[in-house]
Amino acid sequence: MSTPSALMASPVFWSVVAAAALGALGLIVGRGTGRLVHLFGPADADVTMSSRPTEPAAPENPPGQDGATPGPRRPEGAPERGPRPRVEGAPEDPGPAPPRCPHCRTVLRFVRGLPLPVDRGILGDGRCPGCGRPITSHLPTVVVTGALFALTVPFLMYRPEGWSPFGVAAVLWLVALGVALCAIDLRVMRLPDALVGPAYPVAAVLLAADVLLPPAGPDLERGAHALLGLVLVAALYWLLWRIHPRGLGFGDVKLSGLTGLYAGWAAGPLGAMVGVLWAFAAFSLVGLALLLLRRVTRSEPLPLGPFMVAATLATVFAGAPLVP
Repeated sequence: MSTPSALMASPVFWSVVAAAALGALGLIVGRGTGRLVHLFGPADADVTMSSRPTEPAAPENPPGQDGATPGPRRPEGAPERGPRPRVEGAPEDPGPAPPRCPHCRTVLRFVRGLPLPVDRGILGDGRCPGCGRPITSHLPTVVVTGALFALTVPFLMYRPEGWSPFGVAAVLWLVALGVALCAIDLRVMRLPDALVGPAYPVAAVLLAADVLLPPAGPDLERGAHALLGLVLVAALYWLLWRIHPRGLGFGDVKLSGLTGLYAGWAAGPLGAMVGVLWAFAAFSLVGLALLLLRRVTRSEPLPLGPFMVAATLATVFAGAPLVP
């Protein structure tokens, strides 16, 4: 029978303690990021329609001699009007809506460079600054974030080279934002700029500290691999988007650089490109299964973001290209 002192000295015991601590931290972080999920949604049809100018009704013209009702009178010599061309950016194509309160639809501003609302109460007590009603957390986001925070410990403890504190913080940053982005993409087919954009500078600072400072650094080769992974993956997604823009959203292109940065840092340029293949392979298999089960149609789009984040996290945890 193990004595308490022997149990306290066991690495398994401390692994369990660390996993429980990180799991609790993940639940707290997921509670905040889960509220962000409800702030992003599709464009509101009622808001869009109410913002359109009201067109005056056409005057009623007296019937002609043949009994037909003529249209509006056109001045002599004026060209005939054809169908009005559709203008990009017009109210017919409003684009994604800004982050709003799910109750009163108040537009919420974010801190520049950070995925945080200007009003801190949204992440604190969860109340909207406009109507004061609470914004609930997205439960799957909370649970998955806590579970992935806890799962970081086994990969950290049993990797031969280990991770530095900066590397751990970088991975947790990817988990926290990645899970929220997956939830938003699954709900409304969006990868909002308010979350994707700020993810880059924070990730760049943490990964730069990992490759330049002790105990993991200086490791300039690993830093070069991260930058090369970013360039290769972003260029590949941009090329695919240019070839077939209807088959790939530009939000996926914006997120691709972040996934390439992490995968290149963890597994080199080869690992970054293999991660792209795994993302598309899993996306295709799931789409085919849903099509065979008649849950979706051929013309119905599917979110690619969750597969991109999942392949990147798998590559980071493995620390090597995902090849046999």
